[in-house]
Amino acid sequence: MKISILMAGGLALSLLGTGCATKKYVAKTIAPVETRVATVEGKNTEQDQKLAANVQQIEAVDKDLSRTKERLTDVDAKAAAAGTAAQAAANAAKAADARAGGAQTAADGARTLAQQGMTQTSTLAKNVDGTLKLKELKNGSVQFGFNRRTLDDAARTALDDLARAVGGQERYVVEIQGYTDKTGDATYNEGLSQDRAQAVARYLANKHKVPLRSITLLGSGVAEGEQKTRDERAQARKVDIRILAPELASVTARN
Repeated sequence: MKISILMAGGLALSLLGTGCATKKYVAKTIAPVETRVATVEGKNTEQDQKLAANVQQIEAVDKDLSRTKERLTDVDAKAAAAGTAAQAAANAAKAADARAGGAQTAADGARTLAQQGMTQTSTLAKNVDGTLKLKELKNGSVQFGFNRRTLDDAARTALDDLARAVGGQERYVVEIQGYTDKTGDATYNEGLSQDRAQAVARYLANKHKVPLRSITLLGSGVAEGEQKTRDERAQARKVDIRILAPELASVTARN
């Protein structure tokens, strides 16, 4: 019995000694592993921090790119608008040039017509020996609005009355002279006065069948007078018309 107890006690002591040795071995083996694990975890944490910082930088760059794109889009839109405005300005300039060319052509035609009319008047005013004389059958004026070159109802009525004076006449001359007020450029006023004279001539030729050979016209620009008041300037915006015919005595003498 004692021997059994002694053997059991020895076995227990042996196991206790073995257990302590195992723990020490395990502790020595695991400690370096834990150290390496801690080191790796530290590195992972550092890498995570760097990655987080990189992500923030990337997000900041994305925001800058987005703002840059917005600025570029705005610049493109402004450039497109500027291009459209420039094209519109160019088209307007071309249209203005075309209108200016048409106005010049019309002015040249009016001058030619006026010169022809003056020549016709000179021819009719005298015969070979210079004895043919003209007498005035009727005269009158028609008014125009400010910067206007078209006839209104009152002007047409006045021209209708003047045209009756040539009824039954075979040979006569209609002298038409246009004027403007003193407002504006002299060159512009000359063209405007010519346009007004042409409007009167056109009405008499188209409405009352006055032969073109019997019409003389001239745009004389600004009318005479000081034109200090509004009424005086309104009276200056006019076209004067004179209807002339050969005197009967001079025609008889010529024949």
